Amino acid sequence: MSRADSPPTPPGLPLVGNGWAFSRRPVDAMESWADHGDLVELRFPGQSLYMVSGPDLVEQILVDQHDRFTIGPRQQATFEGIEDHAVTTATGDRWKRLRRALHPAFTPDRLQQYGDRMTAVTARFVDDWAEGDRLDLTAAMRALAVQLLADSLVGADLRGEEDVVIAAADALVARTNFRRPGQLLPDWVPTPTDRRFRRSVTELDELVDGLLADREAGAGEDVLSVLLEAHERGDLSMAEVRHNLVGLLLAGHESPSNALASAWRLLSDHGDVLDELVAEYDAVVDGDRPTAAEFEALTRTRNVVRETLRLYPPTTGVNRMATTDVTLDGYTLSAGSQLFVPQWVLHRDERFWTDPERFDPDRWARDTTRPDHAYIPFSAGPRACIGADFARRELTLALATMVGRVALDVEVDGPLTFTPSLSLRPEQDITATVHRR
Repeated sequence: MSRADSPPTPPGLPLVGNGWAFSRRPVDAMESWADHGDLVELRFPGQSLYMVSGPDLVEQILVDQHDRFTIGPRQQATFEGIEDHAVTTATGDRWKRLRRALHPAFTPDRLQQYGDRMTAVTARFVDDWAEGDRLDLTAAMRALAVQLLADSLVGADLRGEEDVVIAAADALVARTNFRRPGQLLPDWVPTPTDRRFRRSVTELDELVDGLLADREAGAGEDVLSVLLEAHERGDLSMAEVRHNLVGLLLAGHESPSNALASAWRLLSDHGDVLDELVAEYDAVVDGDRPTAAEFEALTRTRNVVRETLRLYPPTTGVNRMATTDVTLDGYTLSAGSQLFVPQWVLHRDERFWTDPERFDPDRWARDTTRPDHAYIPFSAGPRACIGADFARRELTLALATMVGRVALDVEVDGPLTFTPSLSLRPEQDITATVHRR
């Protein structure tokens, strides 16, 4: 492909290209790059990739022509040593087999079964807070998310062991942090970040092995029982059971915890919306906490979750690699081209969102004509996150349970900025003061 036929390239710096801007302020960089077009070519040390920020192009990549794209080697390398046998890193027929094996764990009937357990775990967690307690909000929401996930995944109580999962997730994010010097070194060069990653993976593997030790297929009504039944049928190897369980623990706590912390930051700044959630709780909940059956009636809470995921999506973006030559936006991209779809840019594009920077849960109750793929918090198409509906239900029921018990007065230490990594994590300390209801 000649340079004259290439998409526009935003200006960068010698040697590091567009990497310097991304490493300093990732969301600002992505927004500025999108000003150059819905398809732009970016230059990073050792690679180039195409950023896609138009909903029609996103639909082509993730839905209409999904069979012409797959995850790339860099995504597989990111999870090497921790999810090698998981659905997140699989491709082709293997991915289809793993996806089929996991599907029964996330059907509507299964999700309904998890609901009451989600609110019970959340109520137990929040009831340990006293009036005036000051929390590290990010840490608290991560611990809660691990406990919620452990109950639904394996029917286990991981209180006191949350740090094993959290440390592994931290090591994974650090491994992909674009600021770390080791990003520029060959993979075979050991770095402190790599050593920390290996230690954390070993500890997480030992925890998962312990959870697997006494379980049998058919025991319990959780995700692990589905995985073990698939193993008994010969559909999954034990390595695939283990790595998919690890993958669900990591991704399944990271995204919801970030979303819950973001929701409380927004509610702390918008007391009128919090008052409306309390009023909804009082009108809908018939007991000391929400039930799975009351999920659909929590309309206002579900809209707050939608709006939170719009403003603060779970990941930096969706990555794909073209498996054949493809044409996008009038440009021909060769097989092997790497593509990047940033949810942040799509979710804040003023072409599709009125007053996009504003926290406005009511926008979800109004009729809109925006394209479907202007909103993809959990990706889209066949490779969309298998736990997306689980996460939406978990977030709604957990947030409603908390709102019925406490209000959190949130303080952020300085303007909000984010780590340039696979997860959009705030870099600031975020504290919350508890007020009991």
